Amino acid sequence: MALCLALAVLGGCAAPPSPTAPTAPTAPTAPAAPPPAATPPASAADQQRRSEFDKALDSWHGATVQELLRKMGKPEGITRRADGSFDYRYSKSTRAGADGRPAFSCTVRYLVDARARHVVGHSIDGC
Repeated sequence: MALCLALAVLGGCAAPPSPTAPTAPTAPTAPAAPPPAATPPASAADQQRRSEFDKALDSWHGATVQELLRKMGKPEGITRRADGSFDYRYSKSTRAGADGRPAFSCTVRYLVDARARHVVGHSIDGC
């Protein structure tokens, strides 16, 4: 009797699974978009290079607009500021890869005094 009971239990384990109701096919899901690329923190070398570039631009302070235009060419834009001074904008960027994102982008703005027509300051973005 014990043998019959054991065979019945083992037989139940070997039985095919019970049929289940069919499920609706699921729609394929689109692959998840990659997370946006984070801007890596500037390395010490990048910070040093930027500091040196900023100091080099200090040499333009006191230059006339004519000197700036002669050396740098026509700016991409000139904006009159609320205080009457002018902002001369020069930009440079390069594209990399098929995605078209800039690999390098740099904008330098020279602040020009309206009366004296001399460079009195600058700012940099990117670079």
